Amino acid sequence: MKTFDAIIVGGGIIGGSLAFELATRKLSVLIIDRQIPGKEASWAAAGMLAPEPESADDIHVLPLARMSLASYPRFVEAIEEASGLTAQFRSDGTLRLYFGLDGESERDRAAASHRQAGLSTESVSIAQAREIEPSIATSATAATWLPYECSIDPRALTHAVLTAAEHKGVELRHGTAVNEILIGDGRCDGVVAGGETFRSRHVIIAAGCFSAGVDGMSRYAPTCPVRGQIVALQPSKYSPKRVLRAHNGYVVPRNDGRVIAGSTSENAGFEKQVTAEGIEQILRAATELAPSLASAVIVDAWSGLRPDTPDHLPILGPTDIEGLWIATGHYRNGILLAPGTARVMREWIVGGKPSLALERFSPLRFSAEQRKAAR
Repeated sequence: MKTFDAIIVGGGIIGGSLAFELATRKLSVLIIDRQIPGKEASWAAAGMLAPEPESADDIHVLPLARMSLASYPRFVEAIEEASGLTAQFRSDGTLRLYFGLDGESERDRAAASHRQAGLSTESVSIAQAREIEPSIATSATAATWLPYECSIDPRALTHAVLTAAEHKGVELRHGTAVNEILIGDGRCDGVVAGGETFRSRHVIIAAGCFSAGVDGMSRYAPTCPVRGQIVALQPSKYSPKRVLRAHNGYVVPRNDGRVIAGSTSENAGFEKQVTAEGIEQILRAATELAPSLASAVIVDAWSGLRPDTPDHLPILGPTDIEGLWIATGHYRNGILLAPGTARVMREWIVGGKPSLALERFSPLRFSAEQRKAAR
């Protein structure tokens, strides 16, 4: 029977990044994944590193998002050095476009909200926006420039992260479902997976939207899938060089010349189909942002399952069972929050205290709500 310092259930960008962090502190780590690590939500993401809040829920994530974004250059450098691979990180900024008669007022409200949150969002004229990115639509009525935003290729990143983790000594078991979380005397000390027992001081559930299906974890990690579809385009001319975004979609340029366009948000269970309706919606939004994309060739299309939670916030931290931790539920922000999540979870596991206040993300909040509802 093998014994580890930490077992991570789930080999996506969150589990892989945390494994790398723990391994750099000389902990022995095992990742167990029900299929091929990195082939679920991490594989399907667009890769925008965008910390600005788009809803009231996002305000609570902002401190972690800002810290994570600030960590990205150093994180990528460490991952690329350890793996020998490129993560295709880009720090080109983003243009947010607004349309219609209320475009300027919407832009001004959003920019003021961003600046109040400590983000250096700039209101720019359409002429200034076109100087930054000539491909934008003439129908746009207002724009903001977000120079702090970045993007990355999530597939390249996740592959590099998992390779870097392995080079640091992390073991990977793929195609292996966790059958049982081993708990005795109020303590978690391992798992049973694929009929084999693995012991550890810490078990971290980082299985994305599948976390709720892990043995007994639904009370700590009631995750559910939200499908997002994406289309990959190969432009013939006038390809956007920067991320463009509006209220109904986005386009993200890749180093290989493709443009990634997305996305839908659908409650479709665990079904990962690509639909005609979804593609139509995405293409309509993409060509509204950059009309030249109307002549682009569709080279690929896929969908993924975002890990949502009842309050749309991540689930991070210890449970009421010693040795059992949760790091899941990042919804639309898993790629952005990966280095920040890995850092605070490593601080918590190794040092006993994270550098950010994370009480709002506690896995215990759901059982507390259930107790309130039962009264």
